[in-house]
Amino acid sequence: MYSLISNKWNAMCDDVAPQLKNILANAPLYRMLTPRQLDLIAANTSPRRLEVNVSVVSQGEAATGTFWVVYGQVNISVHSKQGSARMLALLGAGKCFGLSEMLLGQEHQACVKTTASSMLLHTERDAILTVLDENPGFAREVMTRLGRQFYSLVRDIGNYSLSAHQRLADYLLRQGEQTPNAEIELIANKSLIASRLCVTPETLSRLFRDFSADGMIKVSGRRITVLDWSKVTALLA
Repeated sequence: MYSLISNKWNAMCDDVAPQLKNILANAPLYRMLTPRQLDLIAANTSPRRLEVNVSVVSQGEAATGTFWVVYGQVNISVHSKQGSARMLALLGAGKCFGLSEMLLGQEHQACVKTTASSMLLHTERDAILTVLDENPGFAREVMTRLGRQFYSLVRDIGNYSLSAHQRLADYLLRQGEQTPNAEIELIANKSLIASRLCVTPETLSRLFRDFSADGMIKVSGRRITVLDWSKVTALLA
């Protein structure tokens, strides 16, 4: 079940309703829709403002639509019967989730929880399927997003065979432009980043120290300055 939110948050969502069509029109996922199609999507979309650490989707829950992150951040993770968890992704503004489950009519395979105060838009499945049939541009955009998700998943699976140092190097390469003294802002706390890299927080701290000692990076809180990209890329050679 979707988590219940307070009356205060519901009132705030009511304030968003008049602006909903404009918000959707500026969303990358819906930017190619006609006015009529945008009206259909807006009529079947509900805003959800959630505080930090609130469950959005439970593993095994039926997928009734797709979510788009207006602002904030969500953590997508899978949980074993033994209670262990593995983070699959951290998604911020402009990202969507639940597309594949919705299209296949399958239940959600992962849990989704907010890691920051967030506003999400939930659009019902039937409206999306109708527009997919009508608008080739929208269909291509959905296919592109699903393709990116699959590509990222395959890359993550390939990274399982890498050492911890190599996984951190790959993470830095994904996050930052390879320019001198490039700055990378960690999008989550170290515990979540560690989970993403399949290491403990203590191991991640040690990796940061190793990279700093080797002259590759400089760490200041959540900000990482990459001092030598050649050394970072060499770890993956």
